[in-house]
Amino acid sequence: MMKLGAQIFVATLAVAIVHAAAGAPASRIHISAPSKSLSWFPIHLAREKGFYRAEGLDVDYVIMKPQIAMQALIAGDVGYTTALGSTIRAALRGVPVRVVMTIADKPLFALMARPEITSVEGLKGRVLGISSFGASTDTYARALLRRYKLTPNQDVKILALGGGTNRVAAMETGAIDAALIETPYNVMLEQKGFRKILFVGDLIPSPLAGFGTRLEKIQRQPDEVQRLVRGTLRGIRLAKSNKPEAVQSIMKWTAMEQALAEGSYEMAVSSWSATGGASAHGLQIAMEEIRTELKLDSAPDPSRAFDWSFVQK
Repeated sequence: MMKLGAQIFVATLAVAIVHAAAGAPASRIHISAPSKSLSWFPIHLAREKGFYRAEGLDVDYVIMKPQIAMQALIAGDVGYTTALGSTIRAALRGVPVRVVMTIADKPLFALMARPEITSVEGLKGRVLGISSFGASTDTYARALLRRYKLTPNQDVKILALGGGTNRVAAMETGAIDAALIETPYNVMLEQKGFRKILFVGDLIPSPLAGFGTRLEKIQRQPDEVQRLVRGTLRGIRLAKSNKPEAVQSIMKWTAMEQALAEGSYEMAVSSWSATGGASAHGLQIAMEEIRTELKLDSAPDPSRAFDWSFVQK
């Protein structure tokens, strides 16, 4: 039989261990994103609801241009990036990075134009505004123009203007004739009388936002990656299943009015992947677009850029 002193020691040690575990500092994680966008809103919601804290993670995000974000990721200055386009292309060039999760499995961009322009073909000889060269708006703008037999910067001039507010202002002043623009700015432009030509996600349903990270992190810190994926999946599922709560969070996060937040939510909700994966069709389209863009003989193998092991667990 254990003596009283030993029993007290064991009990005290057990309590100390429990308190140490409860008070253990959360792992600090920095995530880069090209802009504040509803494509990765579930990350914000998961952070707001404490889902990451429950996984022992202290998550923060920083806004960076895609080119800088990839450099920061490779250097280890950030642990993850939401910019999947940059991650995919870097991986296919041999950079040791992989996509480990999809949050938005199709782009949330609308092609908005002046009222007199009624089709993509009507952009010939016009100026199209995007966020920045190398960003998803640039990639999808070029892919969209090629699909309609228009040559970027020959038939249609592409102008990089920065964030959505800049592109809205440029449309209003007439500096550009059209813009590839994300929600809620497309809704704002429609309210101002501009025309929506198409929703890019209906035409090119390829992955837009998620998590890209270094192979080194996947190999050395798989538990951290798994916990981040798990917390984010909780955020996605809450966002998809509870519209009132998601809309309230969007309003608080973006300072949108309720009607605008609800319209933006309706546009975004169908893009959020409940599984964290991407459809085979979406991946095929993404690889075909890259084949065309890089003038390759065949579409690249997605396994060179994606690691689905974490979302499949």
